[in-house]
Amino acid sequence: MSHLPKLIITADDYGMSPLFNYGIEELASLGLITGVSVMVKRSYIEPAKLKSLSTTLGLHLELEETSTAEEMQTQIKSFQAMFGQLPAYLDGHQHKHLTPENLPRIVAVAKKLGLPVRSRNSEDRARLKTAGILTPDNFISWHPDRLHVLQERLGTATKFSVSELVVHPGYFDPACDYPYNQEREAELQLLKSSQFRTFISRFTLTSYRLFT
Repeated sequence: MSHLPKLIITADDYGMSPLFNYGIEELASLGLITGVSVMVKRSYIEPAKLKSLSTTLGLHLELEETSTAEEMQTQIKSFQAMFGQLPAYLDGHQHKHLTPENLPRIVAVAKKLGLPVRSRNSEDRARLKTAGILTPDNFISWHPDRLHVLQERLGTATKFSVSELVVHPGYFDPACDYPYNQEREAELQLLKSSQFRTFISRFTLTSYRLFT
């Protein structure tokens, strides 16, 4: 049995753009990500293709600063209709599932369904764990212009049992007006590089299925 620390690598924003999707699907086929967070309110979702990649699928909730539990449940039901199963985990676009107003509701929904939830910092983590919700021990975000930050954060992550690295890969989509666009292609190229494989060689790759 490996005693290396575990690393979940999750690609966010599936469904926002067909070109973003293509980059995510490419990484999943190479085994370089272990989870895909799906935006069920978007138009560009191909459930059959995603399921064929044998990666762990979660729900990337799109919420307001204050959203109802009913809205969360509606998106979960949409996910079930698309994929024939519950999401393996819950997270939120721009971390809005963790706002002070939404966190108690996400806890209630996740607890009822037995789902783990992404945490962003120690405060989120403590609240989720106190409520009995499973979550990774560490969260890593990064920007392709600051590769040294990713390297440092992965180095620090070796002291945690389970870390989650969140990525936003894709190909540049001139038809998409979301601000974080060209940077996705830079992420994609780095995530496919031998340098990134070296970075993650200190970990055992896993997914949110670890918690189920």
